[in-house]
Amino acid sequence: MNLRPYSRKGHLPTTFIGVKKLLFAFLVIAVSCGSPAKNELVNQNIFNQTFETEDGAITLKEIFEENKKPMVINLWATWCTPCLEEMPYFEASHRKHFEKIQFIGINISDSPTRASKRAEELNISYMLGRDPDGKFTKSLNAIGLPVTAFFDIEGQLSKVHQGPMSEEAIEKSILELLNV
Repeated sequence: MNLRPYSRKGHLPTTFIGVKKLLFAFLVIAVSCGSPAKNELVNQNIFNQTFETEDGAITLKEIFEENKKPMVINLWATWCTPCLEEMPYFEASHRKHFEKIQFIGINISDSPTRASKRAEELNISYMLGRDPDGKFTKSLNAIGLPVTAFFDIEGQLSKVHQGPMSEEAIEKSILELLNV
């Protein structure tokens, strides 16, 4: 019996390529179908992580202790098209629920001037901050943008959503926070 290595002029057999594609597709599906609310992956120190506002450095803990409201924290950037598309939805929700929920938009990787200008163009009236050193973003385990974190009435992280949110998804998440 003559056993020569299989070769198609240096190419891998098609069955191996097919298996490789199938494994890659499975990996993509498994990762994308993971629950966006895996709070155990989020650094529990997020509540004490500082971020910058016009008035200086502040933490979510300080904000929560001042007003005792659930919070919606949205990470965004001026170069992130999905971020800019969803910001008007957060603004509409802020205007509707501002008495019951604290909304905060935290800009990452932009100059304060550029971020402020973009927020002004979008008529954003909720609290804005920035994460100049990336620690706040890292503690949320943010992979890409946008990322939205929801903190309940007790100040506990209840959900982290990675990726853009529709107006309906934002409203549903807010009603969950309010136990409505």
